[in-house]
Amino acid sequence: MKTLTKYILLEFFKIFAMAIAGFIMVFLLVDIFENMNNLMKNKVPFASSAMFFIYKIPFIVVQTVPIAVLLAVLLTLGMLSKHNEITAIKAGGIRLIGVLKPLFIIGVIISAAILFMNETITPSATKKTEEFRRAWFGSGKLKSFGAEGMWIRTGSGIVNIKYFDIKTKEMRGVTIYKVEKPFTLKTRIQADKLAWDGNIWLAKTATAWHFTRDGSLSTETAKNFAFDGLYPPDELIGAEDIQKNMTASELNRYIKNIEADGYSSNRYRTDLYGKLTFPMVSFIMVIVGIPFALKTGRSSGIAGGVGLSVIIAFSYWVVFAASRSLGTNGVVPPVVAAAFPDALFLTIGILMMSYVKE
Repeated sequence: MKTLTKYILLEFFKIFAMAIAGFIMVFLLVDIFENMNNLMKNKVPFASSAMFFIYKIPFIVVQTVPIAVLLAVLLTLGMLSKHNEITAIKAGGIRLIGVLKPLFIIGVIISAAILFMNETITPSATKKTEEFRRAWFGSGKLKSFGAEGMWIRTGSGIVNIKYFDIKTKEMRGVTIYKVEKPFTLKTRIQADKLAWDGNIWLAKTATAWHFTRDGSLSTETAKNFAFDGLYPPDELIGAEDIQKNMTASELNRYIKNIEADGYSSNRYRTDLYGKLTFPMVSFIMVIVGIPFALKTGRSSGIAGGVGLSVIIAFSYWVVFAASRSLGTNGVVPPVVAAAFPDALFLTIGILMMSYVKE
């Protein structure tokens, strides 16, 4: 590896590592202050508390890596440009694209690493934090979320919900399993659709199967059936987004199940495709950052690089949020909603790169 390449990569990784470490510290400090009262009130041991925050690190890393990459590119090349080292490279007859090639490779590697984390480490760590909350804080009424939908433990039994829409305050494919000790199924109640009337969940029609200890079975169908014990919509808001903690394969299985039952999967498909497109942002930030760094490097210092990083990152998140909203609401196809932010910024980066003088 050439000395110049080593120098650029060393500077890049130094800034990248400091940025990631800084983001982790800031996020964890805020989180510690937010949870301090709960930790003290519930007398959570120090070791358990520490693990609770450690499990949050993978999620923080995944969310902040793109801006850390952008910041590292802007500051590394910006300082080279400011000190006229870029001019010296060109004067020496060295092609600038050849010098920058390792940064593109690093961008691809980081994107692949984030994709791997999203499918392995991050979902597992996030589930650990939810388990901690249920065990120590008594929160997190949602038991689990998998290919069969949401599983919620209530005072009246265990509830399975195939589809939940917080906007319309409706549930689809609801089944309640009422059990008695020692975990014997007593009653199974099923309804195709539940609607919130302001006080309780109601089903136009519900069917109940009653099981007795002697093995006999009785069935009844009721109209305007009230589902007692189910949490109100505002307490289930977190439940509709829990799929974000699933791996792509888990989410894909869930989507196939709800589509087979005739429910809309726009929201979930948008999230599924987003899991595949979001990791590419790190590579795209390399392409976007290089021309900005070479153009503004001489006139801006560290503060300018940080400010520019924030502006570019904020612009991406605005486009990302707007595009996702269009996808979840069915205005545009989910794959378009997930791919548009990446495609837009990749196009901008390539166009700007074409104006970089070698």
